[in-house]
Amino acid sequence: MTNLKGLKPIYFSVLLLCAVAPAMAAEDKTAPTPVSANPAVPVQKMSQTQVVPQTTLPDPLTLESIMNLPHSVSPQVLLSQAKQQQALAKYQQSKATDGVELDLMGRLGWREYANETQDNHLLALHVGKQLYDFGKTEAAQSSQLTLSDAESELNQDQVIQFQLRLMQGFFNVILSDYQYRIDNEDMATVYVTMDKAKDKHELGQISDVEYSRLQAEYEKSYVKRMHSEYEQRRTRTDLANLLGQPQNLPDKLKFPSLKGLLKRPLKSLDDYQKEALANNLQLQSLKLKLKAANYQMESQSAGDKPTFRVDAWGGKLSSYEYQREGRWRFDLSMDYPLYDSGSQSAKMSEARAKMMQAQADVKAMEQSLRDQVADVYFKLQLNKAQRKQNTAFSNYADLYLDYSRGLYENESKTDLGDSMVRLSEANYQTIMTSFQYALDWAKLGYLTGQAIALDKYR
Repeated sequence: MTNLKGLKPIYFSVLLLCAVAPAMAAEDKTAPTPVSANPAVPVQKMSQTQVVPQTTLPDPLTLESIMNLPHSVSPQVLLSQAKQQQALAKYQQSKATDGVELDLMGRLGWREYANETQDNHLLALHVGKQLYDFGKTEAAQSSQLTLSDAESELNQDQVIQFQLRLMQGFFNVILSDYQYRIDNEDMATVYVTMDKAKDKHELGQISDVEYSRLQAEYEKSYVKRMHSEYEQRRTRTDLANLLGQPQNLPDKLKFPSLKGLLKRPLKSLDDYQKEALANNLQLQSLKLKLKAANYQMESQSAGDKPTFRVDAWGGKLSSYEYQREGRWRFDLSMDYPLYDSGSQSAKMSEARAKMMQAQADVKAMEQSLRDQVADVYFKLQLNKAQRKQNTAFSNYADLYLDYSRGLYENESKTDLGDSMVRLSEANYQTIMTSFQYALDWAKLGYLTGQAIALDKYR
């Protein structure tokens, strides 16, 4: 306990100086408005299919504003879109290959026949179509189309993952501002103690060892405050980079409304695990890939079956059409593979191995999902107890601050600075618990295949 008689002016001056220093401000205990060095203006809308550089961010930056940004600012989302388009293009290519062929065939040629040079010209229209191959082509096309659907599921999965990263990044900035406030107030308290000890040390009332200890504590608190200041910058840099605007660090952030979460009922663990197994996007993608592998096996199994096709030509088929070729030709042909040195067997073995791998991936993902859902579920349950603990600690911090203020006003020994730090820590714990609760609900929704709907959080 420190007797602060005669030091009230310097004590409150230091606390006031350190309180206004943080690059953030709060409207109340639960609604901070953090600030940094960079100004911002309203954001412009972007197309979902085009990557257009943005030059501004909303001011103040809200959770809703960043969640409504085009998903195309995420390289991961763009990459998944590209993979889905590639898979669809391969399907369209295989489908076109199996379609009707229409060719214009032309040739200016000469040949030697019976010791004589003869014309060998050609100008004809060719029409061809594969008629039947025992389902080989159809199964291959179905496999490619199913792979395209699988990539589409992964694209939606990347969109929700991007939303989760946005939410986490937004919360990190606010928490870094609150942590800076705590460390700033703590440094102010340590500074006042060291400043008073300096006078005592000069008067010989405390030893060199004790004064050196207080100096070391101050330097330690100063480094901690500096670390918090760097965290403010780092979290803003991370969020700006995630938003695709690394040159625009967010300035003010509006505290999100999360009251709606407290009203959301938590169902049983078994219910959420069933929802995850039925709707999880990554699992759905793996199941589609397993289906595609089955189609590929069907296609390969028909590789040793005959293929039937039809071809027709019309026009100048030969320079001697009246004697040999005529002006039209029609073929109905069959190709029956008899021996391929084991190529077909090797292809079947490869297709079977891919199907077994896909089956294993599905089973592994199902096991992982059950564990992940259980982990998030128990965190949500634990969060309720954590909120009760935070409420009790916050009430204690409020009462202790009033108690310390009363002692200070009566010029008694008090730790008013410590009580202010304790209150800030209580606010930080309350906010961090709320943010973690929101993130856990979002993760549970992601695991069960649901996009983040902010209406459920308000």
